Amino acid sequence: MAASEIRPRRAAAQVRAALADTRVVLINGARQAGKSTLVKLVAGDRAVERRDLDRPQDRAAAVADPVGFVDQPGLLVIDEIQRVPELLLAIKVAVDDDPRAGRFLLTGSSRLFGMLAAPDALPGRMETVELWPFSQGELDGGPDGLSTPSSTQVRA
Repeated sequence: MAASEIRPRRAAAQVRAALADTRVVLINGARQAGKSTLVKLVAGDRAVERRDLDRPQDRAAAVADPVGFVDQPGLLVIDEIQRVPELLLAIKVAVDDDPRAGRFLLTGSSRLFGMLAAPDALPGRMETVELWPFSQGELDGGPDGLSTPSSTQVRA
């Protein structure tokens, strides 16, 4: 496999299915598990707006105007959502006003609902896909045995 190739993830199908019927999808997992790469794989050639809260200018814009930050007509990808938890209430308002599926694709590297601002923000509006590091089956291109799964799906 060439260095520039993206290795397929089994979780991609779960994320695509979640975007088809859920307003907000969160890919949650440890740092360096491949969340941002999975987002690129799932988004493919779709027209999406991407925001990365690791970038100071995106983080500052999110803090200054959370409602304006999430005001997008199509799919909005927000990487590292845990950096600005205030966005969760703005996302709640946005998806309550426009309940179409596939509005937001979020990534986070900490337990999102352990955050102070998150507990009641998105129940019933968000599906979480837990992303684990590559399974042996993903690395070998074969089925997984009884080892740790590459992802699990949780409804909020």
